[in-house]
Amino acid sequence: MAKKEFPFDPWSLGFAYKWAYSAHANPKATQIHVLQEAPPHAALEESQEERIQLQEAVLDAFEELDEEEIWLLNALLFERLSLRQVERLTQLPKTTVARKRDYILRKLKRALEKHPIIRNYLSFLLIYFVV
Repeated sequence: MAKKEFPFDPWSLGFAYKWAYSAHANPKATQIHVLQEAPPHAALEESQEERIQLQEAVLDAFEELDEEEIWLLNALLFERLSLRQVERLTQLPKTTVARKRDYILRKLKRALEKHPIIRNYLSFLLIYFVV
């Protein structure tokens, strides 16, 4: 029996079949599946517009703080001063500084939770970290 000649390479057909019916014909059902298949510690993709909206929401939340609160957050979080160092600078007891810090962070949290963009982003992260 003579060998039959194919008009195409059968090996390339297998590759084309897998390519057509894997990711392209059956897209991932949810974002969770995509995240589960992503390599560990891969950066979450976000558009430039989303990033700008998130930054604007954070700036709006900071606008609700007065100068003393902004100074305290800057000293503790960005300058990395200890409570004792802030106590010496402000002449306030260390426990008062800690309570003010906690109050300011709660105030920021409430202000951020008002924004729908932040709520959507947090719900997405909650799903990402819970699953």
